Amino acid sequence: MNRKWWVPVSLSVAMMGSLLSACGGSGSDKSGAGSSVKPAGTAASPSASAAASATPAPTIKPAKINWWAAWAEDQGPAEIIKKFNQKYPQIQVDYVQFANNDEGNVKIDTSLIAGQQIDVFFNYGLTRLEARAKKGVLQDLGEFIARDKFDVSAEFGQDTYKFDNKYYSLPTTSQIDAVFINKKMLDAAGLKVPEKWTLDEYSAYAKAMTKGEGSSKVYGSSDYLSNYYWTLPVRGLLGADAWYKADGTSNFDHPAYKKALEFKNKIENVDKYQYPYTEYKSTKSTTNELFLQGKMAMAISSTAISRFISNTKDYPRDFLVTVAPLPTLEKDQKEVLNGGLKHFGYLAMNKNTKEKEASWIFLKWLSTEGSVDLAKVGHIPTWKKNNKDAVAAIMLGPDAAKVVDVEAFKKFVLNYEAKSYTDTIYTAYNEINTILQNEAEKALFGVASIDDSLAEMKKKADAAIKAAK
Repeated sequence: MNRKWWVPVSLSVAMMGSLLSACGGSGSDKSGAGSSVKPAGTAASPSASAAASATPAPTIKPAKINWWAAWAEDQGPAEIIKKFNQKYPQIQVDYVQFANNDEGNVKIDTSLIAGQQIDVFFNYGLTRLEARAKKGVLQDLGEFIARDKFDVSAEFGQDTYKFDNKYYSLPTTSQIDAVFINKKMLDAAGLKVPEKWTLDEYSAYAKAMTKGEGSSKVYGSSDYLSNYYWTLPVRGLLGADAWYKADGTSNFDHPAYKKALEFKNKIENVDKYQYPYTEYKSTKSTTNELFLQGKMAMAISSTAISRFISNTKDYPRDFLVTVAPLPTLEKDQKEVLNGGLKHFGYLAMNKNTKEKEASWIFLKWLSTEGSVDLAKVGHIPTWKKNNKDAVAAIMLGPDAAKVVDVEAFKKFVLNYEAKSYTDTIYTAYNEINTILQNEAEKALFGVASIDDSLAEMKKKADAAIKAAK
């Protein structure tokens, strides 16, 4: 297996502006020769629809493809490729790691445009996927889905993102956000793991576990380092399409947004019980690492934290990690709509790959029968036929009981049955996500009032929606 790193492509800012609207290409060299072979034991997929034509899959020919994802190769991808080649030895998969941040995702976009070899790649979050679908760089998977009678809703438990009513990806992984707690600090404060709690109750826990001053201060809480996490209580209340009103305009004048942003500002900048977003922004530190270093008692994070929890070599510690659900915005909130699986890792194919059949075989395999090992990197495989206990065992490692409250983890993190949401409206989706974060940041940095930030958020989001129609 060859490991590759992204090679910078020199493009001027002026060129990028025009190129981003174009479709990029990538080639992949064919490897090997001789007779073609078919994989043994290939399972049939459920029917997509009665109207789908039963076109037989072509014989698999030797091919070489590149798979791009954000994890270190030895943290899971190497083993995944090894297992894939046990079933499909004629397809060579070379792995390319990229950073899942703005810079790393620009590298993907640049590579797609410039024709660098890229075949199958992860899109982390709907905003990344939506932007690339609009640019026309993703392969429409419809022909493969119809040919294989692959029922997306049946395989993954719910439908997934479509652009112009076309599938441009499969929802390979999901995330669940939860509150991860230092059990040693929790016990010292005489507190119990909550089954359900409000923002006010969460703040009381944070206050009770905040200790010290200055550089030695231990915060009672930390939100995740990305500032859109302040909207999680809103999502728990409003669910899908929370950014939009019924009339199509933005929903940022809903009182839930004001209450959520006021809470984040108060617990961080007024009460100072929570590690401040301003510090994350200036130091580039990460929530998961600081939490396991004992810098805060509670941390709101996604399942991605599991790969840090199970790594006691790099993150040695003397405490057990336990888990609680996200706090609710309202005291008597009957439903929590963000407690279950949310699609996050969308596996897609480059529109201009020269190895479409090999890319589809790998994409489909990794999204279904090969997906269980993605638990090693802290992502929950979305394929509904996976076993929950197997996912937990892979995600937490052989010494799980020594580092985490396994039953709490399974109850609140691997919560396949809990309600969640899937957005269905994508008008100016990427633009609104940027506006939301930029305007909230002004309030958190104290350069604008919360009311003014929310007013600008609505004004700019409404303009973006109008421009997109």
